[in-house]
Amino acid sequence: MEVKFQNVGWKSKLSVKRATFSVSINKVVIMGSALEKGDILYSYLGEDNSRRPIIITYLDGKPKTKRLAS
Repeated sequence: MEVKFQNVGWKSKLSVKRATFSVSINKVVIMGSALEKGDILYSYLGEDNSRRPIIITYLDGKPKTKRLAS
């Protein structure tokens, strides 16, 4: 898998409310992607080439169409 980074990064703190954990996304990313409250994002768990766990989240509201494995 090849990933192109766009010089935008942020730290997220996990929060929990009852049985649901949440990860925050920076407001700049939300505004720049024209996302709104209630939009659905698709996320997938994977690992990078160094076998570190990663989450891939598509900000266009569409599920992945093909396998992400390299």
